Amino acid sequence: MKRNTMWGLVGLALGVAVALTLPSLAQDASPEPGTMERTVTVSGTATIRSDPDEATVTLGVRTQAITAEAAMRDNANRMNDVIQAIRREGVAADDIATAWVSLYPQYDDAGITIVGYVAENQVYATVRNMDAIGTVIDAAIEAGANLSSGITFGLSEENAGVEEALADAVEDARSKAEALADSTGTQLGAVITVAEGGGTSPEPLYRDYAVAEAAAAGAPPIETPTIETQVSVSVTWELL
Repeated sequence: MKRNTMWGLVGLALGVAVALTLPSLAQDASPEPGTMERTVTVSGTATIRSDPDEATVTLGVRTQAITAEAAMRDNANRMNDVIQAIRREGVAADDIATAWVSLYPQYDDAGITIVGYVAENQVYATVRNMDAIGTVIDAAIEAGANLSSGITFGLSEENAGVEEALADAVEDARSKAEALADSTGTQLGAVITVAEGGGTSPEPLYRDYAVAEAAAAGAPPIETPTIETQVSVSVTWELL
């Protein structure tokens, strides 16, 4: 009888301990309604449209000769003439840079015997006067240029207008967030977080042209394109 009474008291004590513990566990797992923070997160975008203010023209010379030395010497002389012609059209020395130089052998029809060598040299010429692009190309061709890799249009200041665009992107996000809040019977409160979502850098726009056609037609007309840059933001508002 004493042993049964002892076990009975122990069981009662355990039961009370479990009963006291279970409510506290349930309270931790299930927060009271209305205590969770209500927010809305929306992305906004804006686009900057700019006219390019610089163009990089790639021009070069290809020469052929029986020996490698002769091919390179002839190429260097003609390339120097091309660079001087570009300079005379107002392109600064610092805006002319070598793109690449190559020398490779030419083989006979059987592909065994070397019958000559070909030398190639191209330069990047950055033209900052948009009205002078065609005359720069024409002058280079007249001086002996017979290679080209087209024109790349760009912006000298890539971040121009970004601050204004970011403000527009925030307003775009706000208009979307207000529409969501109205549809759910709430209002926007304070801004909790703002993050720049990044954007597309102003991609240089490439235009191709043919040296042979340009030489036949004189200074080619150059139409400058519009460069677009997109920015985005992500904004989180408190809902009231």
